[in-house]
Amino acid sequence: MGRYLWAAGLARLADEMVAVAVVVLALSRSGSTVLSGAVIAAYTVPSILSGPLLGAWLDRTRRPVAALAANQVALAAMATAMVFAPAPWLVPAAFVAGVTLPMTSGGFTSLVPRLATDLPRATAQDALLFNVAAIGGPGLAGVLGTVASPAVAVAAVAALASAGALCTTALRVPPHPPTEHPSLVAAMKRGLRHLVTTPPLRGATVASAVGYGSVGMLATALPTHLGVLGVGEDRTGLVWAAFEVGCVVSVLAVRRRLPRWRPERVVCTAIALYGVTLALWPLTHHFPVLLGLALVSGLAQGPTLTATITARQRYTPGPLLGQVSTTGASVKLGAFAIGAAGGGALLTTWSTAAVILLVAAGQWVGASLGAVTSRPTRTAPVTP
Repeated sequence: MGRYLWAAGLARLADEMVAVAVVVLALSRSGSTVLSGAVIAAYTVPSILSGPLLGAWLDRTRRPVAALAANQVALAAMATAMVFAPAPWLVPAAFVAGVTLPMTSGGFTSLVPRLATDLPRATAQDALLFNVAAIGGPGLAGVLGTVASPAVAVAAVAALASAGALCTTALRVPPHPPTEHPSLVAAMKRGLRHLVTTPPLRGATVASAVGYGSVGMLATALPTHLGVLGVGEDRTGLVWAAFEVGCVVSVLAVRRRLPRWRPERVVCTAIALYGVTLALWPLTHHFPVLLGLALVSGLAQGPTLTATITARQRYTPGPLLGQVSTTGASVKLGAFAIGAAGGGALLTTWSTAAVILLVAAGQWVGASLGAVTSRPTRTAPVTP
């Protein structure tokens, strides 16, 4: 499991650096906010479609380690191309890099049940990797972009992705039991059908997707809200860092208790509590207090990812886990992109406080929809 943590950790750290590093690179080469926005969209959008396809392929291949290593090599190649590419070519390079995104998250996660001897502990460790990468990735990209140059920050993405690929090749993953594979299209339909028709899995997916989509609006509104508080937009990273620290502390505190509860209920409860804390954000007029609230929000939100991964593992047969994991990642990324676009549009007429309250309401809507859609109409398939 230690090799897995290194491989997945390096891959996710590289992925978390991309959004900051590539945006700064685009701005430095063109001075155009339109181009920087197009680069982020190009990086996010293809993952919405690539997740189900790559996940179905990962479930079918006899060499999942080689598939994941190749995925990281592709990200490294595109990052290297961006270092030398003229500004207009950053968009297609980011598009190709974005295709790899679901495998970096859900693809690695689908291997955990085949590698771990203590699955609940390994799942919590895997979720912590996401939080640690979310703290370290943007910070590392920002430091390298400021101290050295944006091109050096993007080159670091290539280096980390390459290192992740090398570590991935050292994994020894037990094969799936021999089974007859349907066509790739049939496999995709089967995985999507399982995700939609398994109530607790469906509920956890709906709740996390709606909640994460609302956070897309927060990502757009937060920099402007900091201006209202009288601090610079460059403090946005500090707020997100405080939030991720809260997530890490929360997971470490409750990870041993999480297996006692049904994961879909944990997801809905954590998202609802997260909404309560977010509703307090517009009430403060002091940046240090906002940082404290962000930490509390992280404490509330922390168990969500661990419980979501647990739901996928518990309610999904092994041969479908890769596709369900990558499809779930794609759904969340798509929801986030829609939320970010909607938040930008709302800010033209709404105050930032109103948008943040809408984000809080989005968490409650997500938790409510998740609770309703997780109600079983028949016995859910549970993997041992």
